[in-house]
Formats: sequence, structure tokens, C-alpha cells
Amino acid sequence: MRTTREIVLARPCVEDPSLFIAESNFGRCLDMEIVCRILDELDVPERRCSIRLGVARFRLDDWQVMVYRKGRIDVRRVTDVDNAADAMSRVESIVSLAFQD
Repeated sequence: MRTTREIVLARPCVEDPSLFIAESNFGRCLDMEIVCRILDELDVPERRCSIRLGVARFRLDDWQVMVYRKGRIDVRRVTDVDNAADAMSRVESIVSLAFQD
């Protein structure tokens, strides 16, 4: 899978050193009220969402995802950059209605 998004495998996961935490940025801010509503409507597992703090955390398949108001995204438990790009692409699709111009 090819992506134009810069993805950094920041560090190994604490619970499994063979997996990584990937960091990137969507390049656009998010309306966290909409993000939280989307996650609630989809009944996404293990979701925690704070409009005030500007962060949402949830599980997507085996990945643990954190999305921030400023557009940053962290994905835990990725195997490599392609795996991270797949997760980030899926998250981008889920939250697409929350992007601000």
C-alpha cells in the first residue's frame, strides 16, 4: 500500500516489543464533537472521547487508535508502515465527516 502521509514508527509497544506505535497527521483539524458522535453511532469498541481535551481513543480490529483535534493520529500495535497506513486510512474514512477546512 502506498501513502503520501508521513508515518513514523515511533517506538515499540510496551506490551509487545515486536509491534510498534505509529504516528502521523491528517493535515486537517477535526471537530471533536462530530468525531465523538460518529464513534458512538458506530458503537466502536473501547471508545473514550473527550471534546474538552480534544482526543478520542478507540479500538479498530487489533489496533489501538488515538485521534487528536489538531489532526494527529497515533496507532498502537502496528507491524510496519504499510500496516499503519492501512489503519490510518480506515480511521480517516470513519472520521471523514468531522474534518474542518
